[in-house]
This record gives sequence, C-alpha cells and structure tokens, in this order.
Amino acid sequence: MQSIKFITITTLLVLSLISTSNQAKSVTGSEYQAVVDTAYNYFNGMANGDQQLLEKAFDFDFGHVKMINIDKKTGKETIRTVTLQEFSGFFKQATKDKWQAKVLSVDIVDDKMAMVKLNFDTPKTHYIDYLVMYKRDNNWRIINKTFVANKK
Repeated sequence: MQSIKFITITTLLVLSLISTSNQAKSVTGSEYQAVVDTAYNYFNGMANGDQQLLEKAFDFDFGHVKMINIDKKTGKETIRTVTLQEFSGFFKQATKDKWQAKVLSVDIVDDKMAMVKLNFDTPKTHYIDYLVMYKRDNNWRIINKTFVANKK
C-alpha cells in the first residue's frame, strides 16, 4: 500500500514538473516594450493620420487586415481581406474625435512572433483588435490585423 502511495506521489510530482517546464514564461524587457511600441505606433498612426508611424508598425510586404463585411441587401457575412498598405491609406488625416487605446495582453513566442490584444475606443465605435507580429530584420512589424467593431 505504501509503495502505491509513493509511486502515485512521485508520478504526480514528475507530471507537475513536466507541465511547469512546458508553460510559456512571462516576457518583460526590451522585446515586450518593442512589441507594445509597435502596437501604439499602429494606433497613433491611424488616429493622427501619420503614414510614417503606420510604416513603422505594418509589414507592407506581407501584411493583411481581415474584417467582417455584411452585405446590406442580403445581410450575409463575409470576410474581407485588404493589404496593410491599402488599409493604411484609409488614414491620411488626423481624427477630429478623441480615440483611446489600451493593450490588454501581449504574448511573445521565441522573441520572433507576438500577439497583441488591443482595446480601442472611438466616440462612435468600440474595437477589439488582434495584432499578429513577426520580428524581421530586428524590427517588430504587424503582419495580420483582425478585429471586431461594435457601434455604440
């Protein structure tokens, strides 16, 4: 009976150590800050119509935005994809309204890929953005932006 108890406790300890070592570690420091800065470059670039900030944030060579489109006649939902280059062209002037953004979470994998969840408010619309980034040529760039927009 004691040997079964010993084996059970040993097995649980080993499993606990294995599962702990496979969990993602909290990331702080320069990579975290660079990812957050990229997210805010995107937000501030849009809000201020600043194409230079958007160029710092977006990977124009490989990036896309995916958004839900609803056909006004049929009500059918589709997913529309546009390049980040095209998307940035929608923001050539600063907004007249006050926009606010807050990074809700950051997940960095191997200092090479990151996912940022951004809460983004305008007076008329509330957005949740998911920004996928890759670090290429030592710069974090958004390669995919997907979002949900809810009118207020």
